[in-house]
Amino acid sequence: MDTDELIQKYIHGSLSETEQQQFDTLLATDPEFANAVAEYENIHAAITSHEKDDLKAQLQQLETTSETTNAAKPSRNYKRLAIAIVLLLFFGLLGNYIIQQANTNETLYATYFEPYPNALQPVTRGPSDGKLLTEATRAYEAKNYEEAIKTFDLIQAGFDNPNTEISFYKAMSLLNLGKEKEALAILREIKHRKTRFTPQIYWYGALIHIKLDEKEKALKALEYMKTMNFSFKIKERDALLAKLQ
Repeated sequence: MDTDELIQKYIHGSLSETEQQQFDTLLATDPEFANAVAEYENIHAAITSHEKDDLKAQLQQLETTSETTNAAKPSRNYKRLAIAIVLLLFFGLLGNYIIQQANTNETLYATYFEPYPNALQPVTRGPSDGKLLTEATRAYEAKNYEEAIKTFDLIQAGFDNPNTEISFYKAMSLLNLGKEKEALAILREIKHRKTRFTPQIYWYGALIHIKLDEKEKALKALEYMKTMNFSFKIKERDALLAKLQ
């Protein structure tokens, strides 16, 4: 077996009994092979412990060793093999981290998210209220969010300026459909308007930021809720702050 392949299988712990014997013999009799194996082991340890500085040092050492020694045989391209192993391991770990982080964000979001109940009727009134508002709120309560959005849009058409509370419930409908970015765009648009739903706007905005892996923005929204002494979701807010900080 080619020594490059032998080292790769050793790094991944997949040597057969025969290959292990060959590996052990080379390790005991070939100083160059032993040196290469030691370098790869150090690189692997640096990656798995997330010691980025150590990893950089290992790569620099590998580069220096490769440039200063003439003993390596052409068939043993250890430098290229080492870099390939580093990249495979690094991106493998990075991929696992991204997946784990995404799972954590999803878990936090699922734990703290709950659909906001209908508080529109009979408070909101406008030129297109009455029947349309009843249809919209019934659709919302029935979790028919797509129909609710269509009807909210029809209601908005009856106002000279978009109604903030109707916009909030459109955002909630989008959020319940898993359209977080669209919902967030509406919440950003209305968060500075005067409305009784201001605490809710910041709360749901924070949850969306968590799901989108925007930790700093989530923290900012939660901290604002705390600064303004909003009574809405106090326990949940403090629990999330503790988890994110």
